[in-house]
Amino acid sequence: MNRAIITCILFLCISQLLFAQDANYWSGNYGPGGFFTPGAVIANNKDSGVLFYNPALQALTKKKTASISGTVYQVESIKIKDGAGTGKSLHSRITSSVPQMLSGIVSVGRRKPVYIGYALTHTAVLNYNVSQQQDTKLNVVDGGGSPGLEYYLGQYNFQNLTRETSALISTGFKLSNRWAIGFMAEGQSRSQHYSETVSARALIGSNTSSTLPLASNEGAYQVDYHHIGLKLKAGLSYEVTKHHFGFLLSSPLIHIRGRGTLLSNMAIANVRFLDEDPINLLANTRQTNLKINYKTPASAAFGYAYDYRKGQVYMAAEYFLKIKDYNILTPRPEIFQRPDTGNSNSSAIALLEMREGRKAIFNVSVGVSYQLKPQLTGYCSLRTDFNYASRENTDGFSPNTSTWNNYYCQLGVNIKRSQYNLRTGILLGYGHTGSYQQPINFDDPKESNLLTGTIGTVPATRVTAALMIAFIHNL
Repeated sequence: MNRAIITCILFLCISQLLFAQDANYWSGNYGPGGFFTPGAVIANNKDSGVLFYNPALQALTKKKTASISGTVYQVESIKIKDGAGTGKSLHSRITSSVPQMLSGIVSVGRRKPVYIGYALTHTAVLNYNVSQQQDTKLNVVDGGGSPGLEYYLGQYNFQNLTRETSALISTGFKLSNRWAIGFMAEGQSRSQHYSETVSARALIGSNTSSTLPLASNEGAYQVDYHHIGLKLKAGLSYEVTKHHFGFLLSSPLIHIRGRGTLLSNMAIANVRFLDEDPINLLANTRQTNLKINYKTPASAAFGYAYDYRKGQVYMAAEYFLKIKDYNILTPRPEIFQRPDTGNSNSSAIALLEMREGRKAIFNVSVGVSYQLKPQLTGYCSLRTDFNYASRENTDGFSPNTSTWNNYYCQLGVNIKRSQYNLRTGILLGYGHTGSYQQPINFDDPKESNLLTGTIGTVPATRVTAALMIAFIHNL
């Protein structure tokens, strides 16, 4: 079999495994859209003193505080209807309880103290785990002495677990009675476990003999990586009577260090493809200590808040720049196909990279607070969370699972006491697309599609519900 056909088979085999809030910027509650979350604003939201998303607002506080914000309980459901074929949905339901933020403000100096904010945040970006199986008799093998139905066994398993932890430090200074400026440094640690396996097998022949020949296609792709980067932010604040304005610039993520491990295995046995003789193909690699280069774009955010008699109205927006296609992980040009055929390995290795591109995104949010009682304030906020996934080059694997836009609502109350503020509420999120690409289709496995079916598009839905709590203690 010539090199072009081998490369075509490898590409088709790998592309069947492609499974393109893990491609969204505003999924986390600590951001411009999280008006309910203490300090998560560009303009002022009257918090008694916490680490602000816009560090310029820190110049307005004269208190030393400690704050804990987190999710007491969260359930997230991602359902790809008919994701592996008719009646075979891919459904991931995850429950969790994860603190999201520990923060505080301390003063340095006595005569003219400078207030320094610090925080440790944790974001559970994605925890997606699905599997599906087909066990039936189908007409899988086109010829080769097997004119009837064959015993077919297909399995699919996919895991995508992504976590981010950040350490932040910030300070703000008053430039005048109305203007303030602030600066923040954020060290970010990101880890991802991505694992996808496909197994498709058919017994050639319709009798019950235990010695029937087997046609099979097995593929596996796994990446584990850890990346450390740094993001810098500079903010401005302007206040006049009841009006509050904020502006924030964020740098792209500055690469510090990243390492990853790649494991891939592909084996095709006794499958007739393009009317050729039966194929027997083996490709395998494991590569460690690969360099990781994870990127996030620069962004600009704007916020406005207006004080009215019983509360505050808030709005914010953030624009994220585009990132052209780039490799998060690039394999070394080591032997992949066995036996070694030389140049075909180089072309196949290019298909094993982990690659992404990001389109420009503009997110918006609105919020309102209302004083229900002198010591009780209600909050409500809505925000968009548009998907940024966009690749011009479809080679390799995408690190993302979601390809849809999400929308969030926060509802809650703040209980104010002399020494502390207690804020509690709920988060509701929803996302949907009607054109999600299947990773595999067990409806019509054939030799012409390497026993993995004809890929189509299906609906996908994501629903999130969480109980949130924040405690701010005035030291």
